Amino acid sequence: MEPRLGGPVSGKSIPPVDYLSWYVPRLKEQRPHDLSQSGFAYDWGVDTDSEKMLNFWTSGQDPAQWVADRYGVETNQVCVAHGACQSISLAILAALPENRPRAVGVEMPSFAVVSQSARLLGCDVIPYHRGPNEGPWTLNRKEILEILPKVGVLAMTPVMNPTGEMISEEDQQWLIEVTRAAGVNIVSDEVYLDAAKGTEFYRPMYELAENSISINSLTKTYGLGPIRFGWMIGAPELIQNAKNAFQNMQGLASAPTVSIAESVFSRLDEALGGIWKAREENLPKLMEVLHHHGIEWNPPPFGIFGAFSIGMDAVDAMARFGKPLGLLATPGGMFHSELKDYLRIAWGGSPESFEAAMPVLSQFLTSIQEGNA
Repeated sequence: MEPRLGGPVSGKSIPPVDYLSWYVPRLKEQRPHDLSQSGFAYDWGVDTDSEKMLNFWTSGQDPAQWVADRYGVETNQVCVAHGACQSISLAILAALPENRPRAVGVEMPSFAVVSQSARLLGCDVIPYHRGPNEGPWTLNRKEILEILPKVGVLAMTPVMNPTGEMISEEDQQWLIEVTRAAGVNIVSDEVYLDAAKGTEFYRPMYELAENSISINSLTKTYGLGPIRFGWMIGAPELIQNAKNAFQNMQGLASAPTVSIAESVFSRLDEALGGIWKAREENLPKLMEVLHHHGIEWNPPPFGIFGAFSIGMDAVDAMARFGKPLGLLATPGGMFHSELKDYLRIAWGGSPESFEAAMPVLSQFLTSIQEGNA
């Protein structure tokens, strides 16, 4: 079920996103103990006025200005789009140099939309890896040097899904240097990175590399996935390319989407505070369960999810032991086949629901360990 890489596709050759094909039906089951949500759960108390939402574009406001003000850039460095998924495709199109191969190097492990969407844009997709290895996972620099002559763009996710770990500063700086020297641009999916704001780990690509486009949205860190509001930040030339692509493929952003985004944008730091609070309250409970089962794991230093080995194929474990218990969590094999024994757990829910899920998770792990004995 890992991302399907390869050459350009169309028609019947378009691959599904196997993770979503697996996950969405199980999400609809509304299992009572849901530890699968990598996005933060936050109640914004949005007060909607239908007429106001529908008429947003008559207000004279520019959503790019909100983004520019929050991130300390100019409006010509910002392109607003419908969520991170649309932004990924637009950013790849914008970042592909005309004089380079129509191919994209994609970091693995990865969410399939990041790694598969380029195929729908007529690109070859070539993998490179960050981990798995002993200790902090590092870039396979040899792989990257080998593929740089073959690609126009490298796509990456600094806060890796499913582990929640941030790329090391050394690897990030090295990647910037070698791509710049090769004439290759970087598309950086940073939907989880704002959880690191105010820490040493907050290193968005747009601040460090002119040959990059950073992608973000209100979905994961800010708990507003249903409205699909996202943006790209980068050098003005690259962002103008993205705006041109957006005009061709979308025209104008949805008025209700940007209207709801406007109602919360000045309050976004509320959610960041909530993430740290959820981490403080929920993560120790998870660590206690894992310690009880002899699972050694160092959680990522920020954010609301991480992944660890459970000793068996996590897809099978969810089917055999998770479903009967009403438990839902995300198998790591959805992101890379080498992580099939990993399970991603998120701790961004309410303290009450998370605490109620811990005995269930413990029983789940007991069933696995007894079966492996």
